[in-house]
Amino acid sequence: MPACHPFNGAKQPHNPLQHNIRAHSLRMVFFGQHFSVRKSEIRLRGKMRTFIRREKNRRHRPDHRVLPYREYPPPVFDRLEYLTQQLSFALPECIINQILISTDCFLSYAWNRGLFSGKRNAVFSSLDLAHHRFAEPHLSHLIVDMESLLTSRFSALETLRQLALHNRKLHIYLLATKSDTPLFNFLRAAGPFRVLKRELPVTPFRQALLTPASPVDVSRKFPPVEWQMFTALAQGKTMKHIAHLLNLPYHRIVYRLNTRLRQLGLPDRQSLLHLLHRLTIDANHYWG
Repeated sequence: MPACHPFNGAKQPHNPLQHNIRAHSLRMVFFGQHFSVRKSEIRLRGKMRTFIRREKNRRHRPDHRVLPYREYPPPVFDRLEYLTQQLSFALPECIINQILISTDCFLSYAWNRGLFSGKRNAVFSSLDLAHHRFAEPHLSHLIVDMESLLTSRFSALETLRQLALHNRKLHIYLLATKSDTPLFNFLRAAGPFRVLKRELPVTPFRQALLTPASPVDVSRKFPPVEWQMFTALAQGKTMKHIAHLLNLPYHRIVYRLNTRLRQLGLPDRQSLLHLLHRLTIDANHYWG
């Protein structure tokens, strides 16, 4: 009986070793040479080619998109803040609504870079340099650092009183040290000002400026007659001269003065004269 050819359809005997080799490897012929490659290696090489093509396409793809997909809608506060920034930056650059008077470089830098946008803010070293900006209609906040003024603080208070009298919509804030209680109380009673502690952290400080200002209690402020009395005392005038200057009885001047001493937390008149002396001197007296 003739031998059966392997490809004539006759059933060949089962060889388990040959079956394993066929299942896990393929015989490949390249240029007349035989190579045995496993199927797992073929799959790995295919995955590597796919990964290389994917990375090549990503390399030419831009990192940003024109309309990025946002999984969650932004909160209402973010939308309002974005709208406020758009309105602020849409205004001309010449418009200023906040002015800081200070010679402290660290405070000025934090004011422009950290607390608020520097586009609608301005920093001046004195009230005289910022005088031409006080008549602007968009100006709403004036912040004066009383601790770093180079000029007399008493004259600065006089200028601020006149400014508040002519511009009722302007909110004036004074920065002072809370540890100096008599000075802090005097600044609070000197006019329609809001006194803030200079050592406040950034978040409460910014919140205090952004919070709508409450009405000022005028009853605890110095009236014009008493301010003239303090001005005359700062100039070195006597009580009798002040009574004659204001056309008031002497005992009335003494009563008003004693009432304000209790309000400021001062024990006697000498303490008040010492406080007025500190307010009237400027930086040249310290460094000169």
